[in-house]
Amino acid sequence: MKFNKKYTITALLSLCLILAACQKDAADTKTKEDTKAETKVEEQAKDEKPAEDEKPAEEADKASIADWEGEWNNMGGYLEKPEIQGAFKTLAEKENTDEKSAKEGYLKKRKCDFGGLEISGDHVKFLKEFPDAKGEVIGEADYTYKDKIEVEHGGHKLEWDVFEATSKDAPYKVLLMMPIHGEESLTHFHMRYGDDKDSLLKEEGWYPTFVKPSSTDQQIIDEITE
Repeated sequence: MKFNKKYTITALLSLCLILAACQKDAADTKTKEDTKAETKVEEQAKDEKPAEDEKPAEEADKASIADWEGEWNNMGGYLEKPEIQGAFKTLAEKENTDEKSAKEGYLKKRKCDFGGLEISGDHVKFLKEFPDAKGEVIGEADYTYKDKIEVEHGGHKLEWDVFEATSKDAPYKVLLMMPIHGEESLTHFHMRYGDDKDSLLKEEGWYPTFVKPSSTDQQIIDEITE
């Protein structure tokens, strides 16, 4: 009888130890699973969080007038040079018209009321002559980005960045700027200026063009005759 009692007590103690061990293993397993789950959630949150230096697509797409920073010559300032005149003969042949009409049409397309630009940050100076002449500043103002507009022209899509002056005394309330292009030949950009965006967008065939001061006569000729 005593033997049976001892056996029973021993069995009960063993059972308690086994149960305790199982509970510990279960607790350890649950803790590990919880830790894994928390780590996975943290990793997912980290992956989903945008990098601090990443900008939203809409903000990254915004332009700044500083994108055109530097000194620029009005292309129209080259068009009466004797060295350039032969280009209009070539242009006339391409357009199947006479040389006079070809030149008049091209001058009208490039017509501009100022000779150069100096752009620094958000500030634009409109110059009477090329910047290297150090001549008269006919107006200046700060400009801020407002919109990006795509238009169709000659079967191609053109993009205008729209800027508005921040001061009431600005010579032009609105600037339309095309991205700088032509780096492989003649680095230049097209712009429009005035006081009403919609009116400027409706202009047909008017593309004042600005080039780097280092541009050569041959580059201008190539641009006219392309």
